[in-house]
Amino acid sequence: MKKVSATAIAGLALAFAGAPPHAHAAPPQLKWPPPPLVNPVTVTVAPGNFAHWCQHNEDVKLVWPAGKHVGSVTIAACHNVVSIAGWTTVPATADTSNSAPSRAFYVDQDTGTVHIEGLLVDSSGGAMEDVIDINAPLATVQIENVRAERIYGFNDQFHADCVQPFGGVKALRIYSFTCRTAYQGLSIGPMPGTPPGWTADIENTNIVLVDAPIYGAHNNGGYLFWPCADSACAGLARTVLSQVWLQPRPGQPPASTVWAGGFVSVNSQFAHPYINFAALPIDGHVTVGTPPGGDFVPVGVAGLGYVSPGYAAP
Repeated sequence: MKKVSATAIAGLALAFAGAPPHAHAAPPQLKWPPPPLVNPVTVTVAPGNFAHWCQHNEDVKLVWPAGKHVGSVTIAACHNVVSIAGWTTVPATADTSNSAPSRAFYVDQDTGTVHIEGLLVDSSGGAMEDVIDINAPLATVQIENVRAERIYGFNDQFHADCVQPFGGVKALRIYSFTCRTAYQGLSIGPMPGTPPGWTADIENTNIVLVDAPIYGAHNNGGYLFWPCADSACAGLARTVLSQVWLQPRPGQPPASTVWAGGFVSVNSQFAHPYINFAALPIDGHVTVGTPPGGDFVPVGVAGLGYVSPGYAAP
């Protein structure tokens, strides 16, 4: 295994930094409101790798520090959780084994609705990282107005993902999400622990593959939507896709953005090719390219000082 030097990590951190420290008001209203909290515990994210384990499956209001947080954040064994705003990154001291210290936000064994809104994740800390990982087969996870800026990983070390419910989730809801990644995107293929009948609703989302491959073949990923975990595409979520855009590196064919066995068809007769999943329980398609209006979560929306635009009436 090729090791990454501290100098190289520092250089990557500088190259990938650039997300602003403060946010401005967010664009139009979001789809899913936060869940109601009953007698919630207020939990303030502390510096460094931070984990809060609920003792009695209580509700939690998560409060972020006024400045950038450096370290992973784990919220475990809670019921309803509401996290609004925040700016976080994972430090270069994190390991490369895909364990909790390399997950910017980790939803672990929660049982209600976990609402993550207005969060900014970047790689200014210098480490490989996932943005949001989920190991909560009883939970509904809502991700809204979240932006990830230039996360990265390596083929033989850590597969940095924008979102990965590797331990299962009851319902995954993504609305207004932008992730600029140097490795992978939405890896939502069902893994052991995924409950039958789970669902995924992904809307107003764009994933961008950024920069040249780091260290050549050492970073040869690039699947920005991965709905299947095996070539048979068994156990998929009943999925709704609406305004989901995938931007590969220049010169890469549209089909290289998706891994779904052989169950895809590419329609290239329009200015922006799109990919269908007619044989799978997926309603909608992904479009290859950049959304006409740019990122769904532009620079400056998520992060410190985030202001929620509110929520559309059901």
